[in-house]
Amino acid sequence: MRFFRSAVYVLFALSFANLAFNLYMYKELRETNVIVAPNPEVKTMHDYSVVRDTQILQGVLMVHHKLAIHPPGQQQLCPICDEMKKDSNNNIITVQQRH
Repeated sequence: MRFFRSAVYVLFALSFANLAFNLYMYKELRETNVIVAPNPEVKTMHDYSVVRDTQILQGVLMVHHKLAIHPPGQQQLCPICDEMKKDSNNNIITVQQRH
């Protein structure tokens, strides 16, 4: 029985020490104000990812245009539709041959 009483006291002391340490760390982390300057390469990487995503979207829209999934000249960001709009503004008629 004496062993269990000693074990309870040791566990209580460890728990109390753990609680005190956690409160100390919480206080230290709450007071600390760290300001990290942003890396300029992160903005460049974001710009490249936006350009890549736009190119992928345009490629998908071109495939949709060739498969006639969207009406010709009506889809935004589709390079073929944009060319058709430019051609219609210049009164140039383009004719596509069907095979």
